[in-house]
Amino acid sequence: MSELNRATDTPDKILTGYGTVRSAELKVIDEFLVEDISLSGVTKRFGRLSSSSTSGYESSHIEDCIKFMHSLDLIDRSAQDVVKPLNRDIFPELSFEARLLHHIRSQHGDKYQLAEIHDLLMEHTSTEKEHGFRRVDEEALVELLKKESKFDIQWRTEKTSMWANLLDPIGAISYSTEHDEIVTSPTRALLHELLTYHQTHRDDPEGILQALEWIHEEFVPVFHDLSGAPRLHVGVADTLDNMTDDGTLDFVGMTDVTQTVRLPYRIDDTEEPARYKIGDAPDRPAYWYPLERSERRIEQ
Repeated sequence: MSELNRATDTPDKILTGYGTVRSAELKVIDEFLVEDISLSGVTKRFGRLSSSSTSGYESSHIEDCIKFMHSLDLIDRSAQDVVKPLNRDIFPELSFEARLLHHIRSQHGDKYQLAEIHDLLMEHTSTEKEHGFRRVDEEALVELLKKESKFDIQWRTEKTSMWANLLDPIGAISYSTEHDEIVTSPTRALLHELLTYHQTHRDDPEGILQALEWIHEEFVPVFHDLSGAPRLHVGVADTLDNMTDDGTLDFVGMTDVTQTVRLPYRIDDTEEPARYKIGDAPDRPAYWYPLERSERRIEQ
């Protein structure tokens, strides 16, 4: 895994406690922070005018975003409240969405709790669902965390909702607040970006096992079982299947290659592909990140 430079004197607050932090605001602040700037400069840019505040701005929510970014090593913050962009040299070609997922997955100790939710979600199986679940009820996820989490946290829906509201707009899952349900499939936008990056920047660029292992380690879990021949999660397989139907992804099965991926069903006429080829993404909503879809609607 690519090693991040760690921020200093990060907040003690648990990451699942930032219930009001949203990915859209994190992205806008991240794009604004191109150089060192005082915290007051950030709050003046994004805070709301307020006559009741000594600074003239209502900025508590902005400060929560800064604390969250500080905890994830996206920024550093000095004792003089100077905010400094951090780790911009790690995957600089990738989108903010992919980089945020990398920062979440790269945490250690107690800060791994956001990544652990995703791990346990994708490892969750039953005798009838041996490749994982396409959809998981939020209450079921809370019960799973109560049983399986290694962290001493009072797991409630407020915490899983915080996680789901963070990951849905950046394409890692889909979250239905109407049905209190999580769809485990990542977006085509995310997998297309990462598979394309792997094919142009990594060793063995067409090896599908190597590509998916890299995604699993650095960004989001995609396997539900890594023992033996790694078995892909059915939610991820559904996204890849959609991409092959769109003509943007091709799988190749090779009988003389041992490094293959076990799929839950045949995709592109193979159940254990060895190689892949990725084409350009079509310019349509299925290949836009959710945040990008919102931005395009605003621009129209």
